[in-house]
Amino acid sequence: MSSPFGVFSTRYEETRKRTVSDRTLARRVYEYSIGHRRNLAIGVTAIVLGSLTGLASPYLHKVAIDQIIQPGNLSGFLWWIPIFVFVTLANYLLQYVQVFQMRIVGENVVAKMRDEMMSKQQVISLRYFSEGEIGRIMSRLINDANNVRIFLRMGLTSIIVDTASILGALMIIFALNVKLSFAAVSILPIALAVAWFLGGRSRRAYRVALSSLAGLTAKVQENLAGMRVIKSFASEESAAEGFEKAQDKTFTANVNTVKISSSYQPTVLYMRIIGTALILWFGALMVKSGETTIGTLIAFTEYQFSYFMPLIDLTTVYDQYQSAMAALERMFDLIDTHEEVTDPPLNKAVALDTIERVAFEDVTFGYDPNNPVIHHIDFTLSESKRLALVGATGAGKSTIINLLARFYDPLEGRIIINGRDAKEIRISALRENMSIVLQDSFLFPMSVKDNIAFGKPEASEEEIVEAAKIVGAHEFIMKLPGGYDYVIQEGSSNISIGQRQLISFARTLLMNPKLLVLDEATSSIDPYTELVIQNALKKLLEDRLAIIIAHRLSTIRLCDEIIVIDQGKIVERGTHAELMKKGGLYSAFYRMQFREERGLETAYPKAH
Repeated sequence: MSSPFGVFSTRYEETRKRTVSDRTLARRVYEYSIGHRRNLAIGVTAIVLGSLTGLASPYLHKVAIDQIIQPGNLSGFLWWIPIFVFVTLANYLLQYVQVFQMRIVGENVVAKMRDEMMSKQQVISLRYFSEGEIGRIMSRLINDANNVRIFLRMGLTSIIVDTASILGALMIIFALNVKLSFAAVSILPIALAVAWFLGGRSRRAYRVALSSLAGLTAKVQENLAGMRVIKSFASEESAAEGFEKAQDKTFTANVNTVKISSSYQPTVLYMRIIGTALILWFGALMVKSGETTIGTLIAFTEYQFSYFMPLIDLTTVYDQYQSAMAALERMFDLIDTHEEVTDPPLNKAVALDTIERVAFEDVTFGYDPNNPVIHHIDFTLSESKRLALVGATGAGKSTIINLLARFYDPLEGRIIINGRDAKEIRISALRENMSIVLQDSFLFPMSVKDNIAFGKPEASEEEIVEAAKIVGAHEFIMKLPGGYDYVIQEGSSNISIGQRQLISFARTLLMNPKLLVLDEATSSIDPYTELVIQNALKKLLEDRLAIIIAHRLSTIRLCDEIIVIDQGKIVERGTHAELMKKGGLYSAFYRMQFREERGLETAYPKAH
């Protein structure tokens, strides 16, 4: 990782320094436009031709004054007016073409970058989500991508048009009169130097502003996700104060960018006034001495407008440019994030159709490599064996599951699947053959039917209903408005925790995984409901390998072997009876935590 604080954490983002040049960022963005080179070519051609037609107008004005108006040859307007109208209409048409084509390119580039960022999120390690802030990751896909989108749709076109106009105007005025041209451009180096100086400050200010906006997004996401807890603890005022602090930080950062960007235009306008005065002064002297004509002087003032107005526009667009460059840095941060857990090469990947045997061989792991949380873990699971992991909170039980699913890779040792190192198997193949039911299972905001079929979209309605019946979910589902078509709200707020867990059981059973992992899966269900679904759990565990993390005796007794973990190490293993006989840590857990459950088992006979 690039930072001990997490790539998407507040501390990392606010201390990060610029490491990538604008040229590198521009080259990478161009690579995303390669598939739309035709639109790009048409757009750039329209920009060049549009600039040429725009620059033709001042010259036509010169011709009209010097060759038609001053000599009194008014019949010359018969050929001059059609040419002027044609050039003007062509300029308007080319402006439409350039804007349309460049916006198509810009929209497609940003869409591809968003797709790549989203795809990267699917493969990077869970470390980046656990150590970072979800809102900061979201901000890259939404806020930063929108800044780049705005620049590519409008700013980039303006830069090309304005640059072409400036260069064209300079070429024409030097062709008209070299002496007067030097007076006209004498002030430009100062304007460019000021723009360069302000640009550096602007880039740093925008980087801070985007980081602050990402923090604000993270705070909004945090408050919305934790709204139930905030209200439960009557902490609305405290949450509002936290938001206001993030908002004030964003406001201050944005004001700093405005202070810098607002100084662009006055500076350039001041330079233009000086430039105009120089042209009129030297031009008047040259007209008086016969070195140039009035038409040429008027053309010069128009061309001076043709390169100073684009220069003013460029200072405004330069503000967008700096914002887009800062946003691109952040977007490429996500796209370039290192994948800690990777697939083997396709030609070397081991096929996996089922899971018949799982073994941990001297596995050690820590989320911080310098501080392992599990040490030298060894166990084997085979022949439809059911294994229970028991231990205090923080002992390392869920970490073992995270390693088995290859959310992380061990620091030492190996995980063996069917006799082969798990790293030799494609991650998707491994996870397709296993299913994890968590303590707080996530359901998507869609129908009950679609949630159950999430892992097997091709499942028939009969299969979905059968899976729900086996785990005891069918009865309550049919009582919901619309039954299986009932739409679950975001956060599963319109069903109970127990109902949510039963639906997740049905989803797991429908997938028919070869390896089933229950990570405190019954802890959110009341004891009575758990007793009711004991037969369903037995059905769920039939003919498959299973690893169960649980504290409830009724669930643990379904297992063939129990492993007790303490401070990341295996301290006991055996059956329930064997461990009770030992009188060790497991026996103490039983007496402390399972006594109440045994009383409930007596009060509520098991369902048959």
